[in-house]
Amino acid sequence: MTVDDFKGIFISQVISNVFEKCVLSCYEVFFTSSDNQFRFKRGLGCLQAIYTVKSVVNQYTFAGSTVNLCALN
Repeated sequence: MTVDDFKGIFISQVISNVFEKCVLSCYEVFFTSSDNQFRFKRGLGCLQAIYTVKSVVNQYTFAGSTVNLCALN
């Protein structure tokens, strides 16, 4: 394998990922986010976010309230 076997986009993505890992390993303590944010945290993802939304919706609907949801991407 040589560098010529790969497209430039793939190579730049790999370099970007390596750079990101290096920066995060050195400065991770300075990058904080809200506990309500599920993305970019170890051990959290879509499943935990969906579970949380379902739990909150179930709690309000069980109490007889209506629930309106708005999702931002």
